[in-house]
Amino acid sequence: MTKLLLVEDEFLVRLGLKTFIPWEEFGFELIGEAVDGVDALSILAEKSCDLLITDISMPNMDGISLMERVKELYPHIKTLILSNYNDFGYVRRALQLGASDYILKLTMRPEDLQSKLQQMQAEIENERKKQEETLQLNRTAFQYHQEITIEKQLRDLMTMQYSKREADELKQEYESLLPPFPWTVSMMKIDRYESVVDENRFQSEKLLRFSVMNVLREIMRKYKTGHIVEMDGGRFGMISGMGAEPMLEEMTECIQRYLKLPVYFGTYSPVERAYDLHEACKFAEEALLERFYNDSNRVIRYREQMFADHALPISSQDEWLDLMARQDKEALQNAVRNLADAYLENGVPRPYPDLARERWLHIVHQFEVFLQHKGGDLYSIEPYEGKYPHHVVRTSESIQEISEWLIGWISVFFEHLRASTVHQPRPEIRAVQRMIEEKYSTSFKMSDLAKEVNFTEPYLSSLFKKETGETMIDYMIRIRMKKARELLKDPNVKIYEVADAIGYSDPNYFAKLFKKIEGIYPQEYRKRYIH
Repeated sequence: MTKLLLVEDEFLVRLGLKTFIPWEEFGFELIGEAVDGVDALSILAEKSCDLLITDISMPNMDGISLMERVKELYPHIKTLILSNYNDFGYVRRALQLGASDYILKLTMRPEDLQSKLQQMQAEIENERKKQEETLQLNRTAFQYHQEITIEKQLRDLMTMQYSKREADELKQEYESLLPPFPWTVSMMKIDRYESVVDENRFQSEKLLRFSVMNVLREIMRKYKTGHIVEMDGGRFGMISGMGAEPMLEEMTECIQRYLKLPVYFGTYSPVERAYDLHEACKFAEEALLERFYNDSNRVIRYREQMFADHALPISSQDEWLDLMARQDKEALQNAVRNLADAYLENGVPRPYPDLARERWLHIVHQFEVFLQHKGGDLYSIEPYEGKYPHHVVRTSESIQEISEWLIGWISVFFEHLRASTVHQPRPEIRAVQRMIEEKYSTSFKMSDLAKEVNFTEPYLSSLFKKETGETMIDYMIRIRMKKARELLKDPNVKIYEVADAIGYSDPNYFAKLFKKIEGIYPQEYRKRYIH
């Protein structure tokens, strides 16, 4: 309803205005009648109003003086002037003050007044709608700003240890946006995140994270509890009230159903203080590590002493080398299978996954040692399922993935061994290999190598692959990466210097290529092998 105040000192005029227009029928609410400006201001002080119909000539305070006060105190109120023929000077002043229109009392017809009022009513509604839209935009912007700010603050609180005072101040500042204590802290991880990014099914990594976050927020709104923070590496942290398992289970189901992505949660509770959030996140992250041994449970609660600080021993190096020398493929595959089964037996302490990975890397090393004794190179074996052994061991999500891949790779290993034993590359190919070994740090062309041995480039490429089992490019990369591994063990050589020394002007490209083979970036490789 549009609220209207009638200001007129003549009783008969007021009576006529009240009676010959059905105000309520046309969406108006008459909030009162005033005989002059002073009377009108007293009514406006107590009641809200949208539209003022006022005479100009009145005792005590005339319409012009009233309009000046209304413009100062209630600028949103629109005004319709009632005037006589001799009031045109006042009307002009009223229009200057912002009156929407005027009407002559002596010639006024109900339909004319009604038309003007409805036009003004439409203007009022339109302005009201715009004001509401502006308010909504402001509320949304404020809410968005708060969400962005609290997300950053919570991310910092999860990833860095705040002082107790800093944590308490943060909790007080965002009291209304956070659930009451005690909290459940959860860490979610997208399974095989790097592979999902490489598939490019979501067009970009940013769109992938955005899609996941939308699903998580929608479900959290449904449960009306908590807050979500985007982390790195396909991880998302969240705080919620106690008893969060049903919500987390629904999140895993919805992300699987709508985005076709498997995800896992590690949880820790109860958290009684904001100061404890950083440590709680560490516990939740540790719970996620159980995924390495068991992928059936999608929501994993933290337990004390979940993992042991030591890994199961493996057979001696001589036993593995002996099986390789006898080319006993089945025995080697069973040894890999038995080791994986041993880690999964009930009652056996399960080591931290990184300790278990070191055991598997030790097994890969046995194959490497055997090939070196034969004058070969582990990295010259054609990638199995597009992957290299070190990359698989360091990046696989579960112990089953590692063991199953190695079991399949052992067949490729023996095929490579037989091929390299039976067949040695012809002299021209060996010459090309020597040239690549000499020129690997420079930007040479394959066509130049072909000229050196009097072959066309296509023929040399085909022959090189046939004779060695790998392309010239792969052979060059292998030589470069071998030198890179040597250089990375020297802490005085910077990463970009390593890249430049082996022929890569772009350190980022070198880092990505290195990770594809080793499963870790050059900087991490250096840390592991220096310290």
